[in-house]
Amino acid sequence: MSYRSLIRGALFGLTATVAIGGAIASAAAQEKEIAVMLPAAGDPYFKLKAFGYTDEGKKLGYKVTIYDAGGYGNLQKQVSQIEDVITRKVSGIVLVPSSSEGTAPVVEKAVAAGIPVVNDGIATKTDKVTGFVGEPSYVMTELLAAYAADKLGGKGDVAMLSGPSGLDLTLFRVNGFKDYLSKYPGMKVVAEKFTSTSSADALTTMQDFLQAQPDLKAVYAFNGPIAIGAVQALRAAGKNPGDVLVLTTDMESETKRLIDEGWIQATIVSQPVTMARLAVQRAVEAAEGKTIPKETLTQATMITKATVDGVDLSGQTVPADWK
Repeated sequence: MSYRSLIRGALFGLTATVAIGGAIASAAAQEKEIAVMLPAAGDPYFKLKAFGYTDEGKKLGYKVTIYDAGGYGNLQKQVSQIEDVITRKVSGIVLVPSSSEGTAPVVEKAVAAGIPVVNDGIATKTDKVTGFVGEPSYVMTELLAAYAADKLGGKGDVAMLSGPSGLDLTLFRVNGFKDYLSKYPGMKVVAEKFTSTSSADALTTMQDFLQAQPDLKAVYAFNGPIAIGAVQALRAAGKNPGDVLVLTTDMESETKRLIDEGWIQATIVSQPVTMARLAVQRAVEAAEGKTIPKETLTQATMITKATVDGVDLSGQTVPADWK
């Protein structure tokens, strides 16, 4: 073979290698991915939402990767996770912030890098957020307070297991409940504490409440796991179902069982699977250059033992084999 032929063959091989390498790099750059950032993925509520995120991403042709900060108190871990996906240049981010204020700088960093950020359920306190998908939180707990006032005839001591501090969602729920109760001078909040979403923490706190306020007539619990802890404390104190009204939000299998048994009197559901689907839809729309609404809200529905079997729960139902 001549020297010229050897050079021509080498150049052809080099060109082919560059072309193949470029194609691989281009394919990697074009991978469509939505990063979902959760504060506490182990909570039953977020396990429901995980199905909505991943299933909707699959329908839309996007990979969905779920990140778990491991608890609402782990702000720095969540910030580091968001910084990582910014570096990886994901298509979009769905964020349930562990802190409404603490995540503001990194959200602004993501948006400045051209990555849309959609808050799901809890808002980050910055006007740079691309969009918000959530629930009518204030109205939800107003409805719970109205239920309590009706059942108790406008009289009775009330306790509040208010949930994680530092979240706008927590404050909306707390304020909705308190503001409605303020219409009834005979109803007083006599014990209140911000808590983690751990049932164990709620159990201990509720036991303290019952010791200090043995005449409690109702307790508001931020979510299902906290309500479960409150029920465990009531059982340990020798209470019967209904002796103390337990009011909460959301509904997983365990909270439904406690409703059926009469331990939880009312819950407000906001269709978490539907909410998760909407959050991914909005993130994909924004990633594809479409203008999305600044706010998208789901409908809230009150559930009691009398209505639990007649309410459409498709917006928070997952397949039996989903893990």
